[in-house]
Amino acid sequence: MTEKSISAPQFFSLLYLSMLGTLFMYISSADIKIASTDSILRPVVFVAVNLVAIVPSYLFIKMQRKTRLSYGQSLQGNAAFKIVAVCYGAVYFLDAIMTSSRFDLFASSELFPGTDMTFFILGLVAVCGALALLGIGALARAGIVFTVIVTGATIFAMLTLIEEVDFLNFTPLFEFGAEDFLKDSLIFSAHATGIGAVVVFSENIREKLLKNYILWVILSGIVFVFILFFVVGTLGVFADTQLFPTYAAVSLAKFGLLERLDALETAIWILCVVSKLTLYMIIVIKSVSYIFPKVSKTVISVCLSTIIGFILVFISGDVKRFGFLSSVPLNVVLYIIPVVVLPGILIISCVAGRGLKRAKNG
Repeated sequence: MTEKSISAPQFFSLLYLSMLGTLFMYISSADIKIASTDSILRPVVFVAVNLVAIVPSYLFIKMQRKTRLSYGQSLQGNAAFKIVAVCYGAVYFLDAIMTSSRFDLFASSELFPGTDMTFFILGLVAVCGALALLGIGALARAGIVFTVIVTGATIFAMLTLIEEVDFLNFTPLFEFGAEDFLKDSLIFSAHATGIGAVVVFSENIREKLLKNYILWVILSGIVFVFILFFVVGTLGVFADTQLFPTYAAVSLAKFGLLERLDALETAIWILCVVSKLTLYMIIVIKSVSYIFPKVSKTVISVCLSTIIGFILVFISGDVKRFGFLSSVPLNVVLYIIPVVVLPGILIISCVAGRGLKRAKNG
């Protein structure tokens, strides 16, 4: 067991926090019309899609473990494979920007309406950049603790809404047809770009990866259904008018003397954003290190945080620029590349490498 070795549950706790953060700040496409009750079934499609999506990554990991050649070793000294590292770095660099800008929108529109949150977001990015230097081991261990805190607080907040649930708020399923529901659910599922990180950190993960992955997907789906049930039950069609309906629902929560559970829940949600952003920054730092091994990770982290900061300042407050980052085609592409395309390239390279080796030996 190496110092960087992490358990599968620790790693998947980070993916869980990432997707939970996505759910809290998910914005449905304006071109898609679905009944609010349909959103409760959105996680079912998420589970189905991502159970299939793991196949390319799992096949590559299975092949590399047989050859005892890690993802990192396959990149070293191989120009073609280094292009793969560039692609992984580019994808998660864009994902880090998208995560930061989405939280910027959430903070400026819901937490402190009309307030410029630029310096707060820049500070958040700087903190995540510093945390990224601690590596995947430290983040994964913290991820387990964060998962317990976030899940416990979220379930507590939702349960306080029981009296607010009105079953008249639940509309007939597929009121506007199943096509738009399927489109919306697929778009939501495509936000699980963190699945691509399974390949990047496969050499660090011990224990049965596939078994824990399946467990993560199913449990995540159950939690998401639970949350969306209370969102729809309390808000009904009013949820369609809210930019962030989950936050609007939690704003109704109260327990005894605690009249503002939304403030507590928001603090908890920030843990999700920090975990997700730090994970993506670790991937970018790791990818750049493969390409420029002589450059220290500290320098890479500082440069990365600075670049993301400049881009966020450029995007902040501009609806068109934010709209581009939130566009469906971009989100889908950033999902397909690390989850399907890059693992596929690695598999083909491994198969071709084996064939070449056999030909030489023959």
